[in-house]
Amino acid sequence: MKKKCIKWLFAALAVIFLNVSCSKDDNPEFIGNKGKVLVINQGNYTEQSASISLYDETTNQITNRLYESANGVSIGATLNSGYITPYGDAALICNYPDKILFINPETGVDKGYSITDGLVSPRNMVMSDSYIYVTNWGSDHIVLPSGSWEFDKSYISVYSISTLALQGNIDAGSDAEGIILYDGRLYVAVKQGLKIFDIVGNTLRLAATLKPTTFVNGARHVVVDGMNKIWVSFPGDGLMRINPSSLEIMSTLDVPVDAMDGYIAIDKDGDYIYTYCTTFDSNYIPVEANIYKVNVKNNSYSKLFTGTYFYGVGVSPVTGNIFTSEVSFTSNSVLKVVAPSDGSIRNSATAGIGTCRYLFF
Repeated sequence: MKKKCIKWLFAALAVIFLNVSCSKDDNPEFIGNKGKVLVINQGNYTEQSASISLYDETTNQITNRLYESANGVSIGATLNSGYITPYGDAALICNYPDKILFINPETGVDKGYSITDGLVSPRNMVMSDSYIYVTNWGSDHIVLPSGSWEFDKSYISVYSISTLALQGNIDAGSDAEGIILYDGRLYVAVKQGLKIFDIVGNTLRLAATLKPTTFVNGARHVVVDGMNKIWVSFPGDGLMRINPSSLEIMSTLDVPVDAMDGYIAIDKDGDYIYTYCTTFDSNYIPVEANIYKVNVKNNSYSKLFTGTYFYGVGVSPVTGNIFTSEVSFTSNSVLKVVAPSDGSIRNSATAGIGTCRYLFF
């Protein structure tokens, strides 16, 4: 009975807040304006050393191990990504074990409900008025000549927002990763390119798959610019821009995109996309990392900030500051807050292990 009550409380809150959410572009980075940043620390993979930190843009102070302090236990998983929901909670997408936790992002308090059914190596999520969509790598894979794995049966798991019940799994292709909801369609980055799905009730229907003929690698992450065009990252290739009305490729840009994650972020006005790339030597020791600033209006880019080892990037909708970290997977990472105009460092702070994402609210 308690579990059912919790789920129906979740549903009631969802109805209240989703009714005031944006119907065009569900971008979790621009939901709120409190000047708070939930910092995702992935942890050392499979060692369950993940944590979250809370950064305050007004005081420039950071609080580490927010979840442990609030709940008396650790997250107990590898934290792959996060998502600020349209009703103000934060979803933590975890591997080892596979689960999605829901918390208060300001206090770190666990909301008491979670998703585990249907998840196999979940990657990212997005929410509509009625459903939750989660990309999963799955467990089936093939070993490529390079020795890396391709998860060739990855999928999207669909959940009812009112009950959290699994509605089904939709085949996505290989290595399903980034996912956004825009103008009634779902856009999913996979190895085959950008897959675009029409939403039909609680299922999905493939509308198109787009990938430039000159690109050889898979898609990773997706953003929408201020002119309502969609941009997709392809590590080793660059960015692709598409027209969501005609579902046609408009242009490409050969800006460096990191091979490990390929994450990209866009500023509040949709004028600039930020990508990053870390290069390694033959012994896989990081040599140099750069953040690049892409002007979406003239399809050009410039180098903004240089360091040694980056594993993510974010853009504050309040200050416009750029967030990244000198990452470590064996000790604490060092958060860097950078000016978007000239790349000067505005603040540094100690974060957690494997800092990778920045959720603004």
